[in-house]
Amino acid sequence: MEISAVKLRNSYQIYYVDTKDFFFKQNSDCIVEIDHGIDMGKVVKSKLYQNNPNIIVNGKILRKATEEDFARIPELEAIEEKAFAICKEKAKAKSLDMKLVSVKCLFDKTKIIFYFVADNRIDFRELVRELAAVFRTRIEMRQIGVRDETRLIGGYGPCGRELCCLFQREEFEPVSIKMAKEQSLNLNSLKISGMCGRLLCCLGYEYETYRALNQYLPEVEEEIFAGDQSFTVISVNTLRESVTIKYGDRFIEIKSSDLIKVNDRYKVKDELMETIFKGDDESSK
Repeated sequence: MEISAVKLRNSYQIYYVDTKDFFFKQNSDCIVEIDHGIDMGKVVKSKLYQNNPNIIVNGKILRKATEEDFARIPELEAIEEKAFAICKEKAKAKSLDMKLVSVKCLFDKTKIIFYFVADNRIDFRELVRELAAVFRTRIEMRQIGVRDETRLIGGYGPCGRELCCLFQREEFEPVSIKMAKEQSLNLNSLKISGMCGRLLCCLGYEYETYRALNQYLPEVEEEIFAGDQSFTVISVNTLRESVTIKYGDRFIEIKSSDLIKVNDRYKVKDELMETIFKGDDESSK
């Protein structure tokens, strides 16, 4: 079975759907039928095959989106705008401790989904009944996390590019403080946190590269030996694959290729000795 990954309109969700023998290029707009109704989406991955046990197919592509389909979008957006205002007003009147983030009306209007953030569980049964009475359709309240909230709202990071989470796959990759330490980044929480308040998604992008390079380099304040003398590493430049030591009034950069590790100790190769002790030789003349 050939399948495609489709990102639904006005949503961060990605569904894997059967292409039904249609051919769709990446970024093509299409109408899909999924488990909770008919919706419009954009193909983010095409020509996948169901040989991955982690891929669950839960829908099918019905057809390519037409001009008539796009003409219906303003009507759906008007419903979503109205639903957002009414839900926010009713939640406030009921003193529900929740933050409404976004509203999505399915393309066939069979369901309206309300995305919200809350620290605790919310009893919204009465709210759902009142919303169903207003809009005469099924209502779903979906609690999301702060990372999903940021992905829905969008924005730009300190790098000047759109937020990484907008281009994430259907699930967030785990990010840990260990990744920041491996890349020698400032561990100030404001420096390595995104708009959502969680660790930056981009910390994971180069983590494996840094980890692979760092395993051949000593750490800061670790000793390396040149002959009978030992020197303390004062800085590490992972991308240059080098460390810096201080010898007298000189700062000497040593490449990882000039180091060997013997019995868990780093030693400078013999051919580099002359460079390190060059100052001593000149002063003795």
